[in-house]
Amino acid sequence: MTRRLLIVLLSSFLVAGTAAAAPRKPTDPQKKLNPADQKWAAAIRIHRGDLGAGDWRVEASDNNSVGAPKGCEDPDLSDLVETGEAENPDWSRNGSFVGSGAAIFRTTQQATTAFQRVSRQSFSRCLASAFKQGLGTSGARLRILSNGPVALRSPAPHYLSARVRFSVSGPAATITGRMSLYFFGRGRALGMLLVASIGRPLQPIPESLERHLALLVASRLKR
Repeated sequence: MTRRLLIVLLSSFLVAGTAAAAPRKPTDPQKKLNPADQKWAAAIRIHRGDLGAGDWRVEASDNNSVGAPKGCEDPDLSDLVETGEAENPDWSRNGSFVGSGAAIFRTTQQATTAFQRVSRQSFSRCLASAFKQGLGTSGARLRILSNGPVALRSPAPHYLSARVRFSVSGPAATITGRMSLYFFGRGRALGMLLVASIGRPLQPIPESLERHLALLVASRLKR
């Protein structure tokens, strides 16, 4: 379920490994990639060593294609030029998930423009809508417990976030969890972090680790 939800979510946003691997769309930025900016983008993303102890595994790529929730479609970035991008090996651990990605633009102004266009969407609403859409016809009953920005002192000149806390009930059990999305911009670089933490009996991701990962991505936008 988590991977499908991720695809729904990241079809709406700018920087993510899954989105970068998808076929090019007319609204995508132009690609003029260079080695230096590719290296920079790769350094921004979350790596295995950032996650600490635990049975973290590379999340296999999934070509399953689903549409973005209504009102959460990609903005038009076709007049902008990306010079670096990072496809993240996403990570999962017994029901929970960490994904990240980065994009470098030709100029600071272009990166700021991209951030502003993506940010016009309501991250909180799109996150909740994507979660509901991801459940589809599974028969599970979703309850949104809270939905809003993450309380985090702005770690970058441009910063937006959203977090949905939820419960999902099925015939066998009810589980709780959260999904958090962070979007950062500094200079020519944009970075994204998505955390999906599913509660017990699965293995949730501590909020302290989530905060650490968000601050790591933000700090790595500096060059």
